[in-house]
Amino acid sequence: MKYLVNDTYWSGAKANGPIFFYCGNEGAIELFYENTGFITNTLAKEYNALIVYAEHRYFGNGTSLPFGNKSFDNITTLRYLTTE
Repeated sequence: MKYLVNDTYWSGAKANGPIFFYCGNEGAIELFYENTGFITNTLAKEYNALIVYAEHRYFGNGTSLPFGNKSFDNITTLRYLTTE
């Protein structure tokens, strides 16, 4: 699972704030990270929060494909594309 962590406002003496977990959408997590300034710049600063962004399996720029380019080939490689 691919993830990004931003601890800009959650370091040193301020490392006791909440952890905000961003569940990625159907795309590369970098795009959402770069376009969520309200979370990364406003909320994190206000709450001294750590932010964790996670990328959904089978989405993104290929690094979250568990079987690489063959991830969509058959039922065996699609078995992890579930809500479970």
